[in-house]
Parts: sequence; structure tokens; C-alpha cells
Amino acid sequence: MKRLNCWIVLLVGIGLLFACKSKRVAEATFSDLDGRWDLVELNGEPLAPAETNPFIELDLARHIISGKAGCNRMMGKIVYTPKHRHVIRFLDITTTRMACQNMHLERAFLEALNKVVRFEANDEIRPIQTIAFYGADNTRLMVINKR
Repeated sequence: MKRLNCWIVLLVGIGLLFACKSKRVAEATFSDLDGRWDLVELNGEPLAPAETNPFIELDLARHIISGKAGCNRMMGKIVYTPKHRHVIRFLDITTTRMACQNMHLERAFLEALNKVVRFEANDEIRPIQTIAFYGADNTRLMVINKR
């Protein structure tokens, strides 16, 4: 009887493991980052790209980031090495100097870009369409969607 109870407990445990299987996320590589991306979340706040229209374009072959920070155009350098998967930095970000009414989003976006240290995919399958960037303290700074 004890042996039967042990088998039942074991089978129920295995069943629970398979039933509670966590959602697997596709793994993003540096080549997945190439291209144009809309900013859809910043510091935990969802954004509507059509209204705010910040975007970034990542050219990994030339190690260049460019795009629109909200009001102003921006450009800078991308620092990464394939040896350190998912580790990335954006350096020397500069912008044009147009004055706009609401610069709050632009300032927050540029500050977040300066804090980025790593990225990961938010998608379950390939091709990767959504990427999240994280800071050194593992805070999710922003989410971008492929255009």
C-alpha cells in the first residue's frame, strides 16, 4: 500500500511540473537588434508610438544608434561584443537642439538609453519583434517593437 501511495504522489508531482511549465521566451541575439524600432514602453509606462513617435535605428555593423528622441533627432555609438551575450551600451548620445513644448519624454528616454546595460527578447517565438532593455540594477528601462 505504501508503495502504491509513493507512486501516486510521484505521478501527481510530475503532472504538476508539466502543467506549471513556464512560458519560454525566445533568445535574442545581437543580429536581432538590427533595424528600426518604436519605443512602446519607458520606465514602466506604456507609450503610443503614433502619438509620441520616439524611435531608434540600430546599425550593429557600423556600431551606430540613431533615431528620434521625441522632438529632436539623436545619434550615438553602440558598444557590444558577441563574446558577452545580451550586454550592450549606448554611448556618446547627442541630439539636435530644437525646442519643443514637452521635453519630459525626450529627457526620460535619453536618460534611460544612458543606463542600458543589457537586453532580452519578450517574444516566445522567432522572429524577434519585441525587445526589453535593462539597467545595471535589473530594472526594465524600456521596451521597443520592430517597425
